[in-house]
Amino acid sequence: MKMISMKSTMALVLTVGITGAVSAGPAWAEAEYTPSSSPKTLELDTKPGPAFTTIDGKVSKIEGNIYVVEGPAYNAIGGGTHSNEIRVFVGKDTKKISGEKRVGDKIRAELTQGGFANSIQ
Repeated sequence: MKMISMKSTMALVLTVGITGAVSAGPAWAEAEYTPSSSPKTLELDTKPGPAFTTIDGKVSKIEGNIYVVEGPAYNAIGGGTHSNEIRVFVGKDTKKISGEKRVGDKIRAELTQGGFANSIQ
């Protein structure tokens, strides 16, 4: 009798543990950064702030202070209409390590969560 009860208890604990682990996955996903899907409505930071990520890519377009940068897997932090584009705000407070950039230049930029380039090289 004691043996059956212990096995049942262990099975119940294991089932509850697996169910909890599986159901916790979506909760973690909701806590991640999820930017707007439309690049026109995405509000970029216009001031420096804490570094969020660093990107590497090629400048595909410059629209005033906004650089559109193409690179691998930028969909993780949001961006343009294609999954490999991200919009970056380059302002007067951006540290330009290797001078001004043009379309076609390869860059590395340190960004805030809101897309402001703290530095660009």
